[in-house]
Amino acid sequence: MKKILYILLGLILLVVIGIGALVTFVNPNQFKPLLTEQVKKMTGRDLVIKGDISWRFFPTLGLSVGETAFRNPVGFAQPNLVQFKQADLSVSVLPLLSQQLDIGDMRLEGAHVFVQTLKDGVTNLDGLTGKKAIVDKTATETPAQHHDNGAKKSHWKVSVAGIELVNASAEILNDQTKMTAQLNHINFTLDSFKPQTWTKATFDVQGKVNTLTFSAQGSTDINLAANYNNVKLKAFTAKMTMKDGDTEIKNAQLGLDQFTLGQWSNVTFAVNGQVPDLSFDTHGTAKVKLATDHNVVTVQGLKITNDLAGEALPRSNMNIVVNTDASYDISQKLALVSSININADGTKVSGSGSYLAATIPDIRFALSSDNIDLDSWLPKKKASTDSTNTTVTPTTNTSAAKAESDISAQEPDLSALKNINVAGVIAIKQLKVANAEVSNVKIVTSIKQGIATINRFEASLYDGKITGSASVNVNSALPSYRLKNTISNVAMLPLLKAVANNQQLAGKANITADLNGRGLSEANIRHNIAGSIKVNISDGAVYGVNIADMLRNAKAKLKGQADSGTDTAKKTDFSALTTTLMLGKGIASTNNFQLASPLLAINGQGQTNLIDEGIDLTINTKIVASGKGLDEIKGISVPIHVSGYWQQPKYRLNIKDLFKNNAALESKAKKEINRGLEKLFGDKAKDDNIKNAADKLLKGLFN
Repeated sequence: MKKILYILLGLILLVVIGIGALVTFVNPNQFKPLLTEQVKKMTGRDLVIKGDISWRFFPTLGLSVGETAFRNPVGFAQPNLVQFKQADLSVSVLPLLSQQLDIGDMRLEGAHVFVQTLKDGVTNLDGLTGKKAIVDKTATETPAQHHDNGAKKSHWKVSVAGIELVNASAEILNDQTKMTAQLNHINFTLDSFKPQTWTKATFDVQGKVNTLTFSAQGSTDINLAANYNNVKLKAFTAKMTMKDGDTEIKNAQLGLDQFTLGQWSNVTFAVNGQVPDLSFDTHGTAKVKLATDHNVVTVQGLKITNDLAGEALPRSNMNIVVNTDASYDISQKLALVSSININADGTKVSGSGSYLAATIPDIRFALSSDNIDLDSWLPKKKASTDSTNTTVTPTTNTSAAKAESDISAQEPDLSALKNINVAGVIAIKQLKVANAEVSNVKIVTSIKQGIATINRFEASLYDGKITGSASVNVNSALPSYRLKNTISNVAMLPLLKAVANNQQLAGKANITADLNGRGLSEANIRHNIAGSIKVNISDGAVYGVNIADMLRNAKAKLKGQADSGTDTAKKTDFSALTTTLMLGKGIASTNNFQLASPLLAINGQGQTNLIDEGIDLTINTKIVASGKGLDEIKGISVPIHVSGYWQQPKYRLNIKDLFKNNAALESKAKKEINRGLEKLFGDKAKDDNIKNAADKLLKGLFN
């Protein structure tokens, strides 16, 4: 037993003697030039160790390093990229005898990192990733006083087992974007710093970016390449929370099964939170690969599912699923989307595109869809409070005031068009817009220098076609626009019924429009639109009025008979309706309105007010066919005045103009009236007083 004790005491004594010899003969300050020279060689920057390096005996044998700083080049707001007041390192003893510094755990407390991007894009990280280093000789403290001949001749090797960063901080400034980030309570551990060995790394941080506050934590297994240029990861997980005013991310999670250059990684992510008037819950998966040259990132099978709710949406609750394959070339700043599929509550869109990052980003796209109901994505118009009161006809002033009050004067914000270049094609098989059914839609569009252009628009519309072009220029305070289109053989009745709930006009329409104006609010469009619309409608009918019946009733009145009271539908057929509408100063007018039918020939002139929707139109009707009880007034021109409003037009036969425009009819009517007076008064009808009364009556009727 005594022998064992003697052996143990001998070993302890040997260790004590060895440690004493180590402390006596190995001066840790000789590592200063070694460390500074290695840092200088690797980075071109100066590592300044102001404090001494001393031995530490508790709780393990190691080294303590005093105040140390890793310098920035000249021209940055702070002198140091990295600095700390104290670092503790555990050291293996035996390798020291072979001039090998094996550092176990490195612990840094209160470290601070400062990163800055100047206005010209230069950062204090330049030179640390393979670029030529920027050396600040003026800020370097020359450690020559610590050099000794022994250190210069020695060839020490240095390795670090692990790193622990406790309660560190960082500050990041970007003078280009005016961004300031402050990171506090940074904690980081790395179990081992040995290359080509898997080790565990964990981190947590709290911070602030301008007015945004956040916290994040995570962990991963890491494997550094032998030259430290590449890294492998596995089992990466991270969580984050964020708040900026009314914007909050309550929980964000990111997961990565592994990362190796040139190999696919499986990524999962989830985030939920809210912004003003909108809450969101988003999650997804993807496969991601970074090329071995660090230049191309490829994404396959990216699936993002979004559950949205809030007043900012066209619907109170929405589900949007996005599937896409894409790649990004870092050197060219070019993103290519080879395939994208979007399903928004059953509305499906697919396509491809590209994005080139530049001062003015450049976007190219091609999108298609089988069916889009655009109306379901637009806010529904509120019903008028007096829409149910159909028995009261409002006065002109009331109707005008109501029409104008319902018109929006809010201009859309299109300022983003100035800062983007876009060109693309959109194809839609079935489209519903303004309640109209449109098919085979094709749109070729572009945006450049603040001018948005539809170079070509074509579609099938109610048995016909529509083609056209349009442009909007937002480079002035009030945007200007130009529209040209052609409608060919479109069925008017179902179109007007769908768009305006108006069933007053039927026929095949051929319409050409050339319009321009300033302002895109409904109010500005009505006030400022100018140009012309040429209309040619064939084989049609005007509903709500039967002009033939009105003429028969007029004939009956002339004979002192009652209205015919026919049950004939209120409809006037025609073979052709043509007119040219001239628009300007809030008025649409025409002076060449013509309607031809086998029975009638109609021409007219007048105008409608685009602001209050009032109508003032005079139509002259002439019977051109025989039969149907109208033989006696064949060839007579009958004026009809159309008034009221778009939704409630009124038709009135103008008796005065009827006789004024037809002398023969006036003469015949006078004879019929005189004959009636003779039957009524007999010989007294020739009395001067009765004649004078009759003349006054006739003048009031015909003038």
